[in-house]
Amino acid sequence: MPKINLESFETYEASILDYIHYLLLNHYKNNNLSLDYLKRDLEEINKYSNFDYLEPVSKDSLHLLWKEDTKYAEKAILNGEVLWEHAAAGEATRLGLGTKYLLNLSNFNANQILDHIRKDLLSSVPKYNEELYIKGVEEIERTIEKEFLPDLRALPPISRLIDLSLGNRHMLQLAFEITRIAKKHNFDYNKALKNQTILMVLNEQTAEEILNDFIKFNFFGFARNKTYFMIQRAFHGIDIKEKPYFDKTTDKNKRLHNHGQMVMQKHHDRVIFKLDDNNNRIYLSYGDVKVLIKNHKDMISYNIEDLSYLTHAIDLHSLAKALELGNKGYNMVMEIVAQNPKAPQKGGAAFFDSKLNRIVMIESHQLKGIKNEDLKFLNKNFNHYPNPLVAFEAVANQGLPITLAIKKMFDQDGQEKDYVYPTPVQGDINFLVNTAFIIRKDFKPIKSWKRALNNIEALQALFAQDNQEGFKEFIREFTSSY
Repeated sequence: MPKINLESFETYEASILDYIHYLLLNHYKNNNLSLDYLKRDLEEINKYSNFDYLEPVSKDSLHLLWKEDTKYAEKAILNGEVLWEHAAAGEATRLGLGTKYLLNLSNFNANQILDHIRKDLLSSVPKYNEELYIKGVEEIERTIEKEFLPDLRALPPISRLIDLSLGNRHMLQLAFEITRIAKKHNFDYNKALKNQTILMVLNEQTAEEILNDFIKFNFFGFARNKTYFMIQRAFHGIDIKEKPYFDKTTDKNKRLHNHGQMVMQKHHDRVIFKLDDNNNRIYLSYGDVKVLIKNHKDMISYNIEDLSYLTHAIDLHSLAKALELGNKGYNMVMEIVAQNPKAPQKGGAAFFDSKLNRIVMIESHQLKGIKNEDLKFLNKNFNHYPNPLVAFEAVANQGLPITLAIKKMFDQDGQEKDYVYPTPVQGDINFLVNTAFIIRKDFKPIKSWKRALNNIEALQALFAQDNQEGFKEFIREFTSSY
């Protein structure tokens, strides 16, 4: 199988085409390739190679997370030994509200929130039969009245939310909690904030706006020279005519290649940068990035859609467990949570692979025929990488597996057209390094803002954040608006 070449964007693009060509030839055993064939057989092509050997996970086989001693973890934070990575490039296509970092529900009213929920529910109603469609719409209104409206009515008016984007809330919450830890230890909280290393992954469309937010908020108290950024590249759609090729006749078909490409992009030279005092970009060499990563005991990769983060940005028990497991030879730690019964989600799911004789985390689009509601053990999308250089070098040496998606975008004439997009998965690092899977004694459902069905949960989390003791006073240090 061809290896994904991570030297540059150009080598990545070329090797992606070789990889997809190999994947299709291997499946079809001939040169008769087409987008129609791929569309028909996509589930089979993406299917996990050991699918037939998958078995349910036993809770007893997981590392239990419960009442860890957090002193060592607190010291690691105060000394700047944790690298905080925030994946904020996502386009929130399932939410339909734009780049996740910039989401700001204070700009919506209750009717708009319900309209988005209604559209989400309507997406599963059959439209080919008028009678079924009418019944489906009626059922949706009953569901909204019974399951969503009571929770929405129990909240204060949305206009009372602090006017902050989701991304700015994330950064302020992290700073807020580091400050509390510092005060607990009689440690200078300004020094504690300046000790931290941050990596923000942005997208091309909104990078400038988010960079301006960092400048406006004075880097949320963090050190300018230790706050790094990477802009995740979007790529042209891939068409197939005898061989796969990028359709570069238009930019209207550009999309991100999932969060696994974000991981691989970090291996390109001079893609990570910081801002100098004049807000000019200072790019790091690949060697500088390796040194940066090596100098930390743990890297925590956050997905910005995790709602529990809004009142719990730093999970000291989880960090303490990850540092402990890192000392035992583990280089990735993935937390397992339960499925959301109200709004079942796709994503990484844990199984026991009897062929490999180990637990594995597999993305749901590789689980042919398994419905979201049948996925019992999900990845929280909150991964630790103890001794992070190990995982970093493993990706450099092996790359990540490539699965495929077919999405409707637009061709050069502005007409809707199907294109192929690679969907490498960050979680597949669990196949490259020794990975520990942890579970809390209090096993709770995932709280993630992936769909409009999660809008009420998002509002609850935002109000809970605003109502934290001292939070409003804390953010006044960064803006005079509140």
